[in-house]
Amino acid sequence: MDIQVIILQMIQLFLVITLGYILLKIKILDTDFNKRLTTLLLSVTTPALIVSSVLSSTVEKDISQIIFVFIVGLVIFIILPILGFLIVKIIKVPIHQQGLYIFMTMFSNIGFMGFPVMKSIFGNQAVFLTAIFNMIFNLLVFTFGIVLMNYHSPQKIKMNAQQLLSPGVIASFIALIIYLTDLHVPDVVASTITMVGDITTPIAMMLIGSTLATIPLKEVFNEIRIYPFTILKQIIIPIIAYPVLSFFIQDSLILGVSLIMIAMPVANTAVLFATEYQKDVALAAKSVFMTTLLSIITIPLIVALFLS
Repeated sequence: MDIQVIILQMIQLFLVITLGYILLKIKILDTDFNKRLTTLLLSVTTPALIVSSVLSSTVEKDISQIIFVFIVGLVIFIILPILGFLIVKIIKVPIHQQGLYIFMTMFSNIGFMGFPVMKSIFGNQAVFLTAIFNMIFNLLVFTFGIVLMNYHSPQKIKMNAQQLLSPGVIASFIALIIYLTDLHVPDVVASTITMVGDITTPIAMMLIGSTLATIPLKEVFNEIRIYPFTILKQIIIPIIAYPVLSFFIQDSLILGVSLIMIAMPVANTAVLFATEYQKDVALAAKSVFMTTLLSIITIPLIVALFLS
């Protein structure tokens, strides 16, 4: 594995965040437009990205492997919010921010950032494994993620069919059906879906940057809790997870993808959901910014320690 390639991939994503920061400062982007971009990402481009990950997959189908990876991913996603709850107690997060911190612990950037990073580390064969984790991510983020975002909210959240059948969840089911049934999608349709999905990462990263531009730069680095949060989330938890995962997972590729998934920075979905549900958008943006910046060091470190 080429550590330099991994570092360069992280720097590239960080530079796109910087571009979004500049675009708001020079008035090309603004807060109202950011809200519309959020809706576009959640409703159109992210679902397209989910489906396109399956359309572009050339991995030989192995049902037993799919089931195993799905179970591994599900167990990880069950354990992560428990660890998130412990983290908020360790770093003494205020009650009104606890749901967001647990959300950020549970949902790492395996969609927008995960695919290019996994491909850089493990090659094309890791793409579909990442897509399986991403399916679980989307099934949970549009359901349990909404509950976490409204944790300790004075208003009771009522889950309805419209929320459960969000574009992200529907896209995850469609992707799974296409993969398992070998459903043929016409090339012109597949290439269109892929084209729309491909704009997700740059738009999402620019949105993070433009959101950060509304916050004084000094405040980004003064958010003291983000530092111990990042160390716990992106270094301590993966270090503890490795021996546990390696005990149950014999396949080195599945083991590597699972470990790096845990070590990824906070998903920019945290910013999108914080915007959507009127939560602490500034904290979400600062967390994504700092964890993405520090992942330039933490992910190569985890790779060097356990996977090189």
